[in-house]
Amino acid sequence: MKVLLTGHKGFIGSRIYETLKERGYDIDGIDIGDPIPAVKYDIILHFGARTLIRNSINAPYEYFNDGLSLTLKFLEKARLEDAIFVFPTSGSVAEATNPYSLSKKNGVEWISLYERLYNTRSVILKLFNIYGETSRKGAVYLFTNAALNETPIPVYGGGNQVRDFVHVDDLVKCIARIIDGEIKPGEYEVGTGVGTSINSLIQMVEKITGRRVIREEKEFLLREAPSLVAAKPLPINPMNLQEGIRRVMERLMGMED
Repeated sequence: MKVLLTGHKGFIGSRIYETLKERGYDIDGIDIGDPIPAVKYDIILHFGARTLIRNSINAPYEYFNDGLSLTLKFLEKARLEDAIFVFPTSGSVAEATNPYSLSKKNGVEWISLYERLYNTRSVILKLFNIYGETSRKGAVYLFTNAALNETPIPVYGGGNQVRDFVHVDDLVKCIARIIDGEIKPGEYEVGTGVGTSINSLIQMVEKITGRRVIREEKEFLLREAPSLVAAKPLPINPMNLQEGIRRVMERLMGMED
């Protein structure tokens, strides 16, 4: 089973690539801007994209070019090679309010069209809030880092919005199951099914780090859904959030030594 992973240098992609490579999977990795290999693959994991929602407001064309346009290139490669196409989307696509979310929403629509017209096989993974030790963005990292360094951090909309935080290793396990044929083509949610408000996350971070989070209350920059939680999560026995925060904290503290 020969696998191509796009975006293999990013936070999520690098974790997928390194873990699967270590486990002996036949996987190649490329990043945005690299030439598409003239190799036939059985599975294409398309994780290459710009991912910062707020940045997309100021760079709509770039997010189209490295988002939807890039998706179509690899979707067409999957069609021509009869490969399974694995595409991560986001919980934010329900109401696309920015170029990033719109490119993900449009990507799913194109994948559905290809399925109807060409009988392509695809696995769509709706990712909730993925975090991990090597991330440099996202609420778990940002609040843990702010607590450890005692630096102020913005808290938007009062911190009452509820999110589903899932460790990147649980996503990697799902990817391995797809490659092994345990997960069939379809649409799935990669979350834990457990909702945690930003305020509750801050309280967890403060308890685990033993330090206070210095809050700067801000109004939302973009309209945000009050709650985004997986209804039917795909991961089996996902890591609990407290353990994940502890791992992120230990990684950050180790970098300071």
